[in-house]
Amino acid sequence: MPIQNNENRRETRRPLKMPVTFFLRDKKEAMSDYFFGCTKNVGICGVCVYARPHHIPKKGSRVTLMLAPETKSRFAHTDIPLEIKGRVAWSSREQQTFGIRFT
Repeated sequence: MPIQNNENRRETRRPLKMPVTFFLRDKKEAMSDYFFGCTKNVGICGVCVYARPHHIPKKGSRVTLMLAPETKSRFAHTDIPLEIKGRVAWSSREQQTFGIRFT
């Protein structure tokens, strides 16, 4: 039975649950600038992130997504954090999720 999907994306998504840190400012100044969440799925152009309702950014916001320290070691043996920049394409406080389109 096919799942009905009203989304406008053209690429497919793959389920991926991974802890992430994100911030909305270009400069990371204080710990209060950081928010924590978990990815739900990822595609070639973006990612869906689950977070607390009061951490959900508004559509159009610039976001920098960072791999959490415990997960980055699975991808590379380096101390340099992986940062991915994007814009919030959609958000839902009710579902506690938002989508980031990579830039």
